[in-house]
Amino acid sequence: MARTTRETARFTLPSRIRNKRKTPNDFSIRMALIDRIADLPGIEAVEGNDETVPRRVEIYLRREATDRVLKREAPRLFCSLDCSGVTISGLNRWERHHTLVNGWGNLVEDQVCIFLPRDHKELEIVWTIIRRAYDRLSGPLTPESESLVISTWDWPRFSRTSLQ
Repeated sequence: MARTTRETARFTLPSRIRNKRKTPNDFSIRMALIDRIADLPGIEAVEGNDETVPRRVEIYLRREATDRVLKREAPRLFCSLDCSGVTISGLNRWERHHTLVNGWGNLVEDQVCIFLPRDHKELEIVWTIIRRAYDRLSGPLTPESESLVISTWDWPRFSRTSLQ
């Protein structure tokens, strides 16, 4: 028996149209997505050092250096950008499932590779998914709390006999 919280129940996405044609301003929409990610507070980008034109850019959440050294924690990978999409970490199981079922991306290990937006409507939907992951990762570290599991051992015990 699992119950979802109100927070995860509000996360709904429309289905993505698979055979939609690319628009002429496809590049400008992708640049708008990159600008939005760059405007998020507390991120830093790492490009490939050996390439003149980077094929993949990894974006980490910036933590204060003293806090990270004292706690011995590595920087947290938020997402990575390449020509095939945006690979995001930080979505819980319900959000990953909802994103995959509606056709917005593919599963890569425990991360979701979201397809790049083709128009302004898709840009808003992809931004909603990215912002959801950012809000989850930038907050305090908590275990996934999308469901509450109640054990059958905790149920009250009733008997049909009159011996009790």
